[in-house]
Amino acid sequence: MNLFRPATAHELRERFVQLRRAGRDLTSIPLSEVLELLGRLRPLWQPGTEYHDQALALLTSPWSRRAVESALAGLALGMTPELVQAGLTRELGRIDLLDAWEPDPWGVGHVRGYPLGVVAQILAGNVFLGGAIALCQSLLTRNAVLLKLSREDSGFTALFAQSLRAADVKGLATNAVTLASWDSREETLNDVVRSEADGLVVWGGAGAVAAYPAERCKGRVIHYGPRLGIGLVLAGVDLEAVLPGLAWDVALWEQQACSSPRLLLVEAQDDLPARLARGLQRALVDVRNEFVPKNLSLDEKGEVLSVRELAWWSGQAEVFAPADAMDHTVLLARDATGQVPLGSRMVLVQPVANLDAAEAALAPYRAGLQTAVLAAAPARWQGAIDALVRAGVTEVAAPGAAAARFLGLPHEGDFALRRLIRLIGVDLGAGPLACPGRELKATALALKPAAE
Repeated sequence: MNLFRPATAHELRERFVQLRRAGRDLTSIPLSEVLELLGRLRPLWQPGTEYHDQALALLTSPWSRRAVESALAGLALGMTPELVQAGLTRELGRIDLLDAWEPDPWGVGHVRGYPLGVVAQILAGNVFLGGAIALCQSLLTRNAVLLKLSREDSGFTALFAQSLRAADVKGLATNAVTLASWDSREETLNDVVRSEADGLVVWGGAGAVAAYPAERCKGRVIHYGPRLGIGLVLAGVDLEAVLPGLAWDVALWEQQACSSPRLLLVEAQDDLPARLARGLQRALVDVRNEFVPKNLSLDEKGEVLSVRELAWWSGQAEVFAPADAMDHTVLLARDATGQVPLGSRMVLVQPVANLDAAEAALAPYRAGLQTAVLAAAPARWQGAIDALVRAGVTEVAAPGAAAARFLGLPHEGDFALRRLIRLIGVDLGAGPLACPGRELKATALALKPAAE
């Protein structure tokens, strides 16, 4: 699939016109044909296939081979028609929401979902699956889509779009997809997106989010901005059992994903914070066999060294790190410093007295909270989840599962697919505010699925 590089605002507007036309055709496609398309796409991403091998070649420099292979396996699994149907039922309430009108038990009100129209996805470069997920979401919600690639894009999004075209033997969706690229500083082009897109999904940092505020955009705006991954470890947990999972979560995406824990709040009982810091340092050594650390640049090494030296000289934190390597650092804070290190498998361990203190410690980060890894005895999960939710967390994961997203679970407090559709109601009138004496003929309306 060719990359669209608009030179003028007019060219970009024309592409929106084309996508809107293709989107109308996409709306008429029944779910059964979308599932067939995904079913043809899935085998193209099995291990040993051309697309799988090309993806490995593209991605195993920034990330470890194990992480990439696991992500590709999850991608292929997520396209299994049975799993897609289960996820749609969970996210949309019923699998045929975009295909059929459903009357209420009295036949008075009818409800059906419709696509937003043309959705623009402003992608980030930190997680390579973002573009593939956006394409699949567009198919499932029958929205035409313009994907604006990040300048750090690995090339995977274009590769996945190419495989989609190969699987789309009936030409159902290909014309409703555009991969685009332009400098984010080109405000004339950004303004076309703001004025033309019926939906905007913005991934990335504060700058990307600020460029597309809801008040300046015509369509529905969905922000997935910068997030701080955290963890909560409570007394009574089997520490040795959870340490490998915590190390896995830290190392999997080199802390570039919003799920990657960088701040661990640890209940200060039985010397648990110090035991956790020492144990996590050892576990991060062990996890090197699964996720080979990336080669740090000179600047990155300098940043790691400066963090360690600041902790040593200031006395604000005790450092747990290998003497002969820079690939991970665990800092045991003396108090609530509020300074969470960035990247390079650096983790700040902060002692807290109890759940109330943990909730208070998270208050400065509330706007950026999303995923919390919870390590606790089963009996304490409910109280811990309640505290985390009050603090602003929207996703809770067991150690080792911070990035194990699966179709059908909410993301940032809502179901992603539900935000990409409009619910339309047809009201035939009943109750005290309906015109007295009107004849109700609900059965004569005969609303049918769009495919018929």
